[in-house]
Amino acid sequence: MKRYLLGLLAFMTIMPSAMADDEANGLQAAFTAQGSQVVYYQMGWDSPDEAALWTYSRQASGNFSWHLEENTPYTGQPAFSSIDPESHYSLCVRYSNYDTQNELTTSPAVAVLPNSSLEFYACFRSVFLVYADWKFRITDTDSGELLLDWSAFRWAQEQAFTGPSWQKLSFDLSDYAGKNVNFSFLYTGPGGEDLAIDGLRLYQQADDEVASVTIDEGDEVVFVDTSLGNPTSWLWTFEGGQPATSSEQYPTVVYPTAGTYSVTLTIGRDDETSTLTREGYVNVVAQAPQALIGLPTNGYLSPWTALFIPTETTVQYNDLSSGQPTSWHWTFQGGDPAESNEQHPLVTYHDEGVYGMTLQVSNTAGTSDDFMKDAIQVGGEQYIWNIGIDEYDLMGEIALGWYGFYAGTNWLGMERFAEHFEAPHAEGATISEVQVYFDGTQTVSPNAEIAVQLCRENASGEPGDVLGETSILASEIAYNETTIVPTTFRFDEPIAVGEPFFVVIGPFPNNTDEKTGKTDAISILAVRRDAGQKSTTWHLLEDEDPRTFERLGTFQWFENTDDPISLCVTPLLAYPSATPSSITLQTSEEPLQPAAFSRQHTVYDLQGRCINTSSLRPEGASHRGIFIVRNSDGTITKVAKR
Repeated sequence: MKRYLLGLLAFMTIMPSAMADDEANGLQAAFTAQGSQVVYYQMGWDSPDEAALWTYSRQASGNFSWHLEENTPYTGQPAFSSIDPESHYSLCVRYSNYDTQNELTTSPAVAVLPNSSLEFYACFRSVFLVYADWKFRITDTDSGELLLDWSAFRWAQEQAFTGPSWQKLSFDLSDYAGKNVNFSFLYTGPGGEDLAIDGLRLYQQADDEVASVTIDEGDEVVFVDTSLGNPTSWLWTFEGGQPATSSEQYPTVVYPTAGTYSVTLTIGRDDETSTLTREGYVNVVAQAPQALIGLPTNGYLSPWTALFIPTETTVQYNDLSSGQPTSWHWTFQGGDPAESNEQHPLVTYHDEGVYGMTLQVSNTAGTSDDFMKDAIQVGGEQYIWNIGIDEYDLMGEIALGWYGFYAGTNWLGMERFAEHFEAPHAEGATISEVQVYFDGTQTVSPNAEIAVQLCRENASGEPGDVLGETSILASEIAYNETTIVPTTFRFDEPIAVGEPFFVVIGPFPNNTDEKTGKTDAISILAVRRDAGQKSTTWHLLEDEDPRTFERLGTFQWFENTDDPISLCVTPLLAYPSATPSSITLQTSEEPLQPAAFSRQHTVYDLQGRCINTSSLRPEGASHRGIFIVRNSDGTITKVAKR
């Protein structure tokens, strides 16, 4: 790679000489593409002289500070030349368990042009960034103001990235147009992860003759005809593209393979034609894959494990990885087979237990791993619900303004609410209790009964025959100011279920204390989705006279398809077993505080990903989720955090 500035580009003449002849007949072929760009600053750290254009502040020594390496710090990960064949070195820093690292490198001042973006590549792993993070910063050199402070740890948690692999990171600089800025990388703290950086470039969206298009493998380019002379026909030729040719005026083309490709456009009108070829116009960059496990769909979701199935069940895993992997390697704890190189393997689980799995994907640009710990429970008993592991931060109460709450106290005539569940996946299943997660628990009717019924699905798909019922008093609803805790409704004896069923809850008290002005305000936590997405909740609505709006005392069930919702309602379902087993849950009701976590406590989500403890907000914050805390003595605490 070469470092160059706008205005010093050497390849300014790209139009063929035939263009002059075309102008005489009134036609002039021209085109651009969405996302065309001109690079006006870049740094590749491909020689000591080039690297010396930045400044370096080193606290550690040797490889524990900034230095150049031909390869990545990670065995098995290719050098950056797998992405840019002209690359010779990458800027690297290795982690140290002994030195306190505070390594800083900063660019010279660069003037940001309008419509600019910046990107760079980083090869790293995220697991131990909780101890030593690295950051990318943009600073206004005139005022000293810190414009951007980007954390690799936060990004990795948001993207579910584990690594190691090369990742392209992009930043929109439109808000900084006209400013003089410098770019810096900061690595602080001991015991983090090795890091390699390369391919930093600053580019402007432009249609200049020297502009080009840079995309990742598998991405598409939308071409735009800008020809003069009102052509009536178009013939495009796309080297390396799919399709290879097109007669459309504005074609969309996919480029599946890394390389640099030319584009040719011939336009016509009557007997006149004009042709333009732009050499090397499309630059397709190899992209390391990012592994992502897709769970099977034939099982129950659970707040305590990602999937719950009976024994002797065959499931199909799905590869959801990005970046066009070309090879796959799965391992399945407790599965048959225990390993697979298929993209979407079938696996059978014979024995009871709680199991994890791993997925490694590779292509020419690198390798990436994903894993899920204790993700699938086979047999035994477990709490089930209809909420995915990626939806925990959506949990909340659904307020109806002056009318109370959906799934709780309301003044709209909705007396009961029902959560639908598919039929168990094996015969002999039973339900012994239901746990309900309430959010609002204020009541002026402490002795009012709130009932839970287990009902069959009738022929119309509505809650039908009651299989069992239990109740508690409104005053017995469990509540904790800092954690989400369940309220348990226990049946007198386990209830057999062999078909689709409903958990029906209600009615809820709806009274006002005339002395205090307080009212009943009870609500169940729920996940609210966008229109057209999954909905599993029904409500029993009282009929009204359409003319007088008088309540008639009769009720009908309605499926809530207009506002898709799932309630935080978890029946405890057990599959029969010759050797009874169950999952014992250790639930902490203590508030999660960031200061409580150190090397003696590691925090994970239910997928086994390390959690950024700084995101666990203090008491009173709105963040919700279920986390796993691994203590230094090996014990596990599963915590529902408010």
